[in-house]
Amino acid sequence: MTLASRIKKCASKFPALVAVGFSISALAQTNVTLRIMAANLNGNTQSYQPFAIRIFQGLQPDVVAIQEFNYSNNTAADFRSMVDAAFGASFAYYREPFTGSGDIPNGIISRYPIVDSGSWTDTVQSQPNRGFAWAQIALPGTNDLYVVCVHLLTSSASDRGTEAANLQALIQSHFPANAWIVVAGDFNTDTRTESPTMTIFDSYLSDNPVPVDNNGNSDTSLNRNHPHDYVLPGFSFTNLETASAFPSQSFPAGLVFDSRVYTPLSDVAPVLYGDSSNAQHMAVIKDFLIPISGTNPGALPFITVQPRDAAVVEGADATFSVSANSLSPLTYQWQFNTTNLPGAATNFFTVTNAQPADAGNYSVIVSNATGGVISSNAVLKVVTSPLILTNPASRTVNQGDNATFTVTAIGIPPLAYQWRFNGTNITTATTNFYTVTNAQSADDGDYSVIVTNYSGSATSAVASLTVNEVIVGTPVTLAGWDVNGQSNFGLSPLPPSTNAPGLTIVGLTRGAGVATTQTAAQRAWGGNGFDSANTNAAVTAGDYAIFSITPGTGYAVSFTSVSRFDYRRSSTGPPNGVLQYQVGAGAFMDIVALAYSSTSSSGASLGPIDLSSIAALQNVGSNTVVTFRIVNYGASSSGGTWYVFDVANSTAPDLAIQGILTSVSSSTNPPAAPAILNSPVYAGDNQLQFNLTGTAGSNYVIEISTNLVSGNWEPILTNVAPFTFTDTNTTASPQRFYRAVSLP
Repeated sequence: MTLASRIKKCASKFPALVAVGFSISALAQTNVTLRIMAANLNGNTQSYQPFAIRIFQGLQPDVVAIQEFNYSNNTAADFRSMVDAAFGASFAYYREPFTGSGDIPNGIISRYPIVDSGSWTDTVQSQPNRGFAWAQIALPGTNDLYVVCVHLLTSSASDRGTEAANLQALIQSHFPANAWIVVAGDFNTDTRTESPTMTIFDSYLSDNPVPVDNNGNSDTSLNRNHPHDYVLPGFSFTNLETASAFPSQSFPAGLVFDSRVYTPLSDVAPVLYGDSSNAQHMAVIKDFLIPISGTNPGALPFITVQPRDAAVVEGADATFSVSANSLSPLTYQWQFNTTNLPGAATNFFTVTNAQPADAGNYSVIVSNATGGVISSNAVLKVVTSPLILTNPASRTVNQGDNATFTVTAIGIPPLAYQWRFNGTNITTATTNFYTVTNAQSADDGDYSVIVTNYSGSATSAVASLTVNEVIVGTPVTLAGWDVNGQSNFGLSPLPPSTNAPGLTIVGLTRGAGVATTQTAAQRAWGGNGFDSANTNAAVTAGDYAIFSITPGTGYAVSFTSVSRFDYRRSSTGPPNGVLQYQVGAGAFMDIVALAYSSTSSSGASLGPIDLSSIAALQNVGSNTVVTFRIVNYGASSSGGTWYVFDVANSTAPDLAIQGILTSVSSSTNPPAAPAILNSPVYAGDNQLQFNLTGTAGSNYVIEISTNLVSGNWEPILTNVAPFTFTDTNTTASPQRFYRAVSLP
């Protein structure tokens, strides 16, 4: 598209912003910085909230590929209101035309005119709720930018690969050859080398350099362990990449923005510390230097930094400023409520001795020889009564720790503060902060503050305090497995060889993808087939071992550590694994990555794995199932084996979980009926099985003795009736006697 045709096309859509008639002459080259963002910043509501708006305001992108583009009631007025608040009234936007319940459309927001836009259908989705949104943007200079916003599926790498291939074909058939292209958004990839997804994208787009946060982390998921989000320029656009600059620092490769690690936050006001913790993903930005060749003196000025809202106390000064670029000299005219302000003709304007009558909308017209553009409105609030600028934030602390809430407010001084707990005033809590010392469960609740002066008062938003109860007690072995007596890869499920009272254990169980087709090692439990490429692929394939621990009625448990983990793998077995947990029906969460570095036939041991810092695994209540999953991957052949292994060749547990067991029994619980042991059967491989019946849901302990005369009974398993017991190590003594005892 020629320069003249581009301006004519802009004029047809934005007649107020384009002056007709210009001359061509040679001018010096200049550059404009263009910031492009990938943004899936919704929380679980899948509708944009204030924390996301603050991130947009703080990072000040020029072009945004936005996912899950829903806001308020999803009317045109709602979207315009959101864009105005987050970016400015001069920004344009395109949103896919999805309108149904559960739709999460993609969209594109731009500082510069969107001259064409649309949506391509994502044919891989079984129930489409978004497509591939695209926009053609008229940048300053002579080239247009073609942006595609994507939100790929979470179902599998194979599906994402098909989406990537389809998108490549659509881009090649619809966009000009060698066009400036950026594909950005939520790719939902597990790794930056995921095949075939990233292999396809890397054939015509660039992921180099890779943006990082202040700590050097390039992952963008909420828990910062997966690279889901990207800004990928086409090869013809990569040579324009430049550092992403902020007032105090610069990021040469671009920025993964996490408000919890970015410092100082004054760089990105009004962002708050916890804003990113509310979003599904981190924002990703890359900056580009757009050259303007100097052959178009008729180009309109464009605003690079909009005036920003201000709030001041009556009698104070308030200053607004604007930044703009142009190929010819600029002039400025500030306005108040659309009326020109005499003498306000520079790139900044100060309201001195602000009074209530000065409150309103301030904007500026930036002009050059051929026309002008108007900035977005900046709202001035002149405060007499208190105005809260920063509300107290919710806190989660462990029992015994301190928790501090703060508020920032302005108003005609003096300001008075009164903190409240669950709606009741807290004596002596009369400053702009309040600290709960030595927090206990009784302090769990809602905190707010009333700020007052002679003119009025303002009440903050409520901040919640969550106090994690710290369980006091001595850790014991909750469940442990001695695999000494196992052969042929071992039983599945394999009951524990040691079991604390009051717990129901579902023993070591092979996932559906774990095979037992190779020659098995002795005194080992495991399998083969751990050849998936990564964690998610291994989960999908069932390449894992799984077991669960459930505190029975009258018990609670706090998990402290995996205190012993002995393993063995073959030379082609999986070198990598991940230990995960699940509470109830919740999602599986990563605990730690596992590295099986040894291939010795004598096995090896992993160090202790701390569980005490995981809040969800503390004070787990009665009858709540906690599932642990060992996901292994990376085997160089499907026949590569992995085991829990008896390194010491002893009866000590080879895999054991420690924790603190607490009794919360109620006197209203009736005593359990006596146990009945029946249906004994020899199960092969020196293993004996029998059934226990009694009061369903009550806990029973299986005890064992080798000599009835001495009466030395040893507890070996606690479970909830009815259940089947298997003794996997009957050869450890010449004779064994069994009994069952009911627990209170």
